[in-house]
Amino acid sequence: MASSKLLHAPLEHVELGGGRRVVLLDVLGRGAFATVYRGLLCSDNGLRRPVAVKVFSAVSSDEAEQVLSLVTRTACRLAWVDHPNVVRVYECGDERGQPYVIEELVSGVTLAALQEAYAKKQRRMPLDLALFIAAEVAEGLAGARLARDQDGVQLGMIHHALSAREVLLSWRGEVKVSDFETSTARAATSSVRSLRGMASRASTMAPEVAQGCPADARSDVFAFGVLLRELLIGPRFPAGLGSGDAIRLAREGYVQPMTFQPHLPPGLESVMTRALAVDPEARYPNACALAFDLRRVVLSMGVGDGRYFLQKALEREWAQHAEEITTQTFFARPDDTGHAVAGDVVPFDRREPRDQREKRRR
Repeated sequence: MASSKLLHAPLEHVELGGGRRVVLLDVLGRGAFATVYRGLLCSDNGLRRPVAVKVFSAVSSDEAEQVLSLVTRTACRLAWVDHPNVVRVYECGDERGQPYVIEELVSGVTLAALQEAYAKKQRRMPLDLALFIAAEVAEGLAGARLARDQDGVQLGMIHHALSAREVLLSWRGEVKVSDFETSTARAATSSVRSLRGMASRASTMAPEVAQGCPADARSDVFAFGVLLRELLIGPRFPAGLGSGDAIRLAREGYVQPMTFQPHLPPGLESVMTRALAVDPEARYPNACALAFDLRRVVLSMGVGDGRYFLQKALEREWAQHAEEITTQTFFARPDDTGHAVAGDVVPFDRREPRDQREKRRR
């Protein structure tokens, strides 16, 4: 996947050995450190599985070995995590020095996209829906931390870079957390790229991490607290803040005052306040303790399994794409040249909300 031909020709395939290959169908998203493709894992016996393929961006020859080692180590650890709220990892490797990870394909949108859809309509996400999503994210963080390897050793995985962009919402109403520990690979890249990545993640960064201290389980708790606050109240930082100011405020542990007083039960406010404590010692020790308290509060408010309501919320905004995926689109049949034969697929998280489609048609 390292060759420019592969990166710019999404219908090329990647050989995995043993008669298996991955056909790359289209680009799901691009970031500063990686490009994610929709792919089709194929074997000679006719098995086909839709997957997501994350290809990490090219790095200098001095950095390549370290980045590959970190990506492989993280993927091998994450492959042991079997939790309904965590994106599964199937395979990892490198193509001409460029690491890639093959993951579960979650057909849907990111939480960030759903938040944006509500913001464009100047509406707040319904409280019960927000709490369902938050509780599922907390369960995913806890599940990754509690997972064990083949020797029964607890992995203790932490996310390092949780935000609404790493929370995937499927058309079936599932909530899954992706990109665990990918910041370890980011840290191995050049200082310019690392600083740019740090600025993009400043809004959810714990103060001790912004100050240069190593991240731990309590740093994930703080990032989750920011996510919970975004769902219930609003962003941590004011709009239009520059990168330098964002990093400075992150170091201070700043959270902007509420512009309105939400009607939240004391138990929920207590969970959010403890998660956002500037002093790590005052926070929950890890996502497991946080998930337990949050689920208890959520259940006391009568919020249970909200997958059906999440599914309907997504259908209201992306009605044309929330329907059942056709066999022609996802299970593309490679032709004799190894290319995929498939219909047009709208890239992940770039689907046009329904209100924009209707306005464009008028």
